[in-house]
Parts: sequence; structure tokens; C-alpha cells
Amino acid sequence: MNVLKVEEIELDMLLEAIYRYRGDDFRGFDRQVLADKFIVVMKQYGIKTYSALQDSILHDSAHWDAVLRTLLLCPVALFDEPQRLQFLRNQLSPWLRSHAHTRIWIADCSSIEEIYTLVILLEEEQVCDKATIYITCSNDLLLQEMAGAGLALEKFSGYEKNYLQSGGRSRLLDYFQEKSGYLVLRDGLQKNLIWSQFSLVTDTSFNEFELISCRKALASFDVALRHRALRLFAASLTPFGMLDADLASYNGSKANLTWHYQAISDEFGLYRHHP
Repeated sequence: MNVLKVEEIELDMLLEAIYRYRGDDFRGFDRQVLADKFIVVMKQYGIKTYSALQDSILHDSAHWDAVLRTLLLCPVALFDEPQRLQFLRNQLSPWLRSHAHTRIWIADCSSIEEIYTLVILLEEEQVCDKATIYITCSNDLLLQEMAGAGLALEKFSGYEKNYLQSGGRSRLLDYFQEKSGYLVLRDGLQKNLIWSQFSLVTDTSFNEFELISCRKALASFDVALRHRALRLFAASLTPFGMLDADLASYNGSKANLTWHYQAISDEFGLYRHHP
């Protein structure tokens, strides 16, 4: 039998085993993206085949923990892509300030830096106090870890440069407090954060939002699941609400959903929902 065919069967069986035993559903993810991520873990533990990886995941929690983090987490620098964030500031500020209260959804969040960046940006644009920010992840364990995570102080020199280039108006450290040797957002900036488990694979719209941000997760989805997520976002946005997602990078995603979104900027991945 063709070796590639065997690997495809093994990969399908691995994803089914993960879903049935662990409850995390990756069956609608892009197979090449998954393969690349699985290889990282397999090399780390000296595992040669998907079948052997399946066996280790079912019987070794440490291996499953490594797989889960590789598949769902995507660490980035604080205020990564400063040029895009400068553009986002300029677009979000008048839109969100026009509302007495705003609801914001960070969907399938993959890093604490992603959350901190947006919260600080909203604070500087004077909309954080009147915003409720929903943070969701498909795995509850990783969600709880992010909720309690902090940042290392030694990284802040590089973060400060990104922050200023993005249009920052203060000193980045002023937004943080020390906790157990790490830096976390000041309590006042965390009061409007709501953490919740939510799956873009299976769940349906749970509220209406002026802004939805989903910067990393869509890259791992296959076409069908990506379209499902984008339809879900459209159903969850207010008329003329904004979607912060890099649709231009995914073949067919933008073209097939033009009835839901109008591009504010393909370059920076910002779109407006039109009913």
C-alpha cells in the first residue's frame, strides 16, 4: 500500500481517537497544518508514526499536554505587528466610542500576549471601561492557564519598542503589576474580562459584538471549517461591526463570503460586517 495513503489513514484515526478520548475536535483542521505540528511533537519524543503518537496520547498525559499546546497555542510578542495595530487603533476608536457600551470577542485565543495587546490598546483609546471583553478557547485547561498567566520582565525592552511603534501613548510597564515573579495586567484592566470555553467547530452564536478578533485560529482550519467560523462571526456581529482576521491569506475565504463582509483593509485584515 502507498506510504502516503497509510499516513492519511493513521492521521484520520489519530484525530478520531483524540476526539473520542480527549474530547478535543481537530477533525475539521487543515491536514497539512496538523501534520506539520504533529511532526514537532513526534521529533521531540522520538515517535516515528501517527499510530505510535496515538498510543502515546491515549496512555501518557505528558505527551497529550505537549500535543495540545502545539496544536492550540501560538505565542507572539506583545504588540506584534505594530503597523497593523496602529491602523487598528485609528479604525476602532471612532467606531467603539460611538457606543455607550461595547462587546468584544477574542475568539479561539492562542496567547496571553494577544489579550494584553488588545486590552491596552482599548484602554488608550478610552473605550476599555465601557467594554465587556469575552475571551474564548476550545480547551478549558489552556483557557484557565492563560487567565492566570503572566509575562517575564526581561522581554519588555523589545515589547516597549513594538508598543511605541503601534502608537502607544504611555510607558508599557505602567499597565502592569508584579505577581509571583511575573507581570500581569493591573486589576482595573482585568475587571471586564470574561473567560469562557467555546468551540468554533461545534458551538453557535452566544451574543452580539461590535468587534470580533480571531487572528491565529483560522490558519489551522480547513476551508469548510473556516467558512463555518466566518459565518458564525457574521451572525454574531452587529450591523457594521468589525472583524479582525487575516482573510486575505486564506484562498477562497474572502471571495466566498463577500455577502457578509466589506474590506476596510485586506492588508491589515480588518473587515466590516454588512447585513
